[in-house]
This record gives sequence, C-alpha cells and structure tokens, in this order.
Amino acid sequence: MGYSNITNPVNYQLASFGQSGFRKISTGQTGTSGEQYRVIYALENATISATAVNGDSPSAQAILAGTSIYGLFTAVSVSSGSILAYIA
Repeated sequence: MGYSNITNPVNYQLASFGQSGFRKISTGQTGTSGEQYRVIYALENATISATAVNGDSPSAQAILAGTSIYGLFTAVSVSSGSILAYIA
C-alpha cells in the first residue's frame, strides 16, 4: 500500500484527520507488513520502535500517554503499552 503525498491540500486534510484509518498496536505486537504510518499516538505509556523513512528512527523509545509522534514510519512495534498508528 502506498501513502498519500501530503503536499496536496486535500491529501493533507485526509491524513491529518486519520481518514486512512489506524491500527491499534499493543505490547508484543507489530504494525501490518507493507503499511506506512503518518502518526504514532500513545494511548498509554508505551515503549516503541519504528523505522522512519526520513530522519531518526525511534528505537526502544519511551513515550508518555497522549503523546503524538509525526513522520512517515514503517516497521512499528510496541514492547510495552499500546498505541494507535495512523495509516499514511
């Protein structure tokens, strides 16, 4: 599955409101193979790892409940807690 180019205002609006859907990923789970994610949102305190398409990739990164991380990510995994990974 490809991702939307968010330089188009319509695609940006769709992505920013999560209209491509999300995956709930909990302790010991990973994202769906082949999917890319635009936002990682912590439902509770969590520790995650993800591969960023550009920039730094969080590895065993602790994030507090309610925190959002923006970017374009693949290979998202959760070692503790639970997150919502919004599909790009």
